[in-house]
Amino acid sequence: MKVLLLNPSFNRYAGIKGHGGLSAPLNLAYLAAYLRQRRPDAEINILDAEAYGLTYEETVGRIQAFNPALLGITTTTPSFDVITEVVRKTHQALPNLPVILGGPHATGSPEESCRLPGVAAAVLGEGEQTFLEIYDAVKNKTSLDSIPGLCRQSGGEIRFTGPRALIADLDSLPLPARDLLPMYRYYSPPTKSISEDQAANIVSSRGCPFHCTYCLSDMMWAGKYRYRSPENVVAEIEHLVEKYGIREFNFNDDLFTSHKNRLERFCRLVTEKKLGIKWVCMSRADYIEPELLRLMKEAGCGKIALGLESGSQKVLKVMNKRLDLDRSLQAVREIKQAGIKVGVSFVVGHIGETEQTIRQTIRLAKRSNADTVAFFQASPYPGTEFYRMAKEAGYLRPNLKWSDFAIVSNAVSTVNLPGLPAEKIHRWVKRAYRAYYLSPRYIFSRLREIRSGHDIRNLVQGSLIFLKIIFTSSDKKG
Repeated sequence: MKVLLLNPSFNRYAGIKGHGGLSAPLNLAYLAAYLRQRRPDAEINILDAEAYGLTYEETVGRIQAFNPALLGITTTTPSFDVITEVVRKTHQALPNLPVILGGPHATGSPEESCRLPGVAAAVLGEGEQTFLEIYDAVKNKTSLDSIPGLCRQSGGEIRFTGPRALIADLDSLPLPARDLLPMYRYYSPPTKSISEDQAANIVSSRGCPFHCTYCLSDMMWAGKYRYRSPENVVAEIEHLVEKYGIREFNFNDDLFTSHKNRLERFCRLVTEKKLGIKWVCMSRADYIEPELLRLMKEAGCGKIALGLESGSQKVLKVMNKRLDLDRSLQAVREIKQAGIKVGVSFVVGHIGETEQTIRQTIRLAKRSNADTVAFFQASPYPGTEFYRMAKEAGYLRPNLKWSDFAIVSNAVSTVNLPGLPAEKIHRWVKRAYRAYYLSPRYIFSRLREIRSGHDIRNLVQGSLIFLKIIFTSSDKKG
């Protein structure tokens, strides 16, 4: 049976192209690999419409040309307007084709997802085992109703089939089917590019041991944290080095440094094998230790991203982000002292935010003197605690489109807070970027660090993104 997995083209229609890199849809690559391993007779393909910049018509045309018996589409909240149109046009062209939606938006807003014409089911959370059973049911022409982990519409009613147990051993999963992806098209954003080498994203864990209100991790992975063994991760890296010549890796884990022994073992393996790679990862300020940083640097770590989120201890408490501000600044200093670049990010416009707390955030950002800083508009994705809080308090902005939920966007904020309406939050984000990146201290420090053509290109690309963020005028009310 023929199966097509689709990553829809989002940036072509969202109007924010150029705000970052282009990452491989590893969730679809994992689904394809899992299905291919267990059903070798299946004919599987992945269409990354985002990588090719396909129009609606081109996307539907490629679906028709492949003529699958089952179509799986990954969803995010900002892309759901686009997905709705793709599903509508696909259903018009292929009315008998069952469509399965998965990913964060399908999990966080399953009822809406199931109501789209042609959608047979929404997969909730982890998808490999569920999609395998869907494949068998479609092939054998049996009902999906007995498959756990689904939301379905039947006879106008929404039904949930019960929870799906998570995969206990992530090492049991095959490596993502990157051979089905246009690997040459993917690249890191300038904030995460640290060399001239071709880069690839990689996932070594699922979930996070923390439970911040705005994060999708709890919803997607049922509040559980699981990780692959260092040996398994290094085997994937060796495969990518040998097959694709990739030497730079961007770990997409929510908290790559969460398990000290695992991190130490990983670093020692990379060093002992002399892989000669460079990599970027995400961490928390309270998981930074000088001794570990030395091992990470030796193993090729070139940059660490920290989510500091706010300069206000009050706002951090509302976010359930248990961080100490002084510790955050100390962690940035320790990373820089280890010879590793550091990027920090902040969320502007969460519940509890005021103009005073935003000023505190800008001050903390300046004090950090990080190599890169991002100020994201707070976005309450469906399924998160932040969404529940905002909806119950009546803070969601009227006339929202799903594309407005992009955390890097030219649209105004998705929330109206007391004394801080959506338009003002958006203006504060732009003001924060200007305050940080146009400061003489930052400009001179970055110019002094230029060592190569790659540094110049990164600076130019980053500057273009910065100019687009702060000068594009779309302070619309929706």
